[in-house]
Amino acid sequence: MHHAIADKFHTLIDVDAPIEALGTGFTFTEGPLWHPVEQTLIFSDMPGDVRRKYTSGQGITEIARPSNKGNGMTYDAALNLLVCEHSTSSVVRIMPDGAPETLCTHFEGQELNSPNNIVVGNDGSIYFTDPTYGRMEGFGVPHQTQQGFQGVYRLPPGHKPGYARQLVVDRATFGQPNGLCFSPCQKWMWVNDTQQANIRMYDIAPMVG
Repeated sequence: MHHAIADKFHTLIDVDAPIEALGTGFTFTEGPLWHPVEQTLIFSDMPGDVRRKYTSGQGITEIARPSNKGNGMTYDAALNLLVCEHSTSSVVRIMPDGAPETLCTHFEGQELNSPNNIVVGNDGSIYFTDPTYGRMEGFGVPHQTQQGFQGVYRLPPGHKPGYARQLVVDRATFGQPNGLCFSPCQKWMWVNDTQQANIRMYDIAPMVG
């Protein structure tokens, strides 16, 4: 059973639609992502260090073990997979043939904390959150942080692998920024702060580069 705040939700899912369990026995599932062409669902099991795929009629298979404790994921316009990796404190692009490319690992010469969730704008901009969860036991690799704050970053269209250069929120704003998403028109973005138990809404300002 589900509860919808807006009646429009019922144009997507019937009010009496049953809930079906697709699989069990996982450690801590995160980052569900639907492939629009393959019609498959992939998801992370971060503490389990594995990424899995669900295919209708075939069930669930492992597609990456280890996964560098990958968390949030999304696709870019070319359907390359973008993954926030806790173990490496990195944002990584994985090509359809499986070849990986590290997009960023640092900001201002310091290691990122542990990129957590990620979205891609219509213009190709990549936004991601960077809490410290991936430096905690079980969820990543325990080690000292370097940044001293938890931010939200933007990689501009055409970003070449290297450092993140655009911090898009004030350094003192967030306790632990986590999930983020665009409005359908992409004029606004919402960012969840798990530690502060709130959700902030931002205007997406035009940016150059």
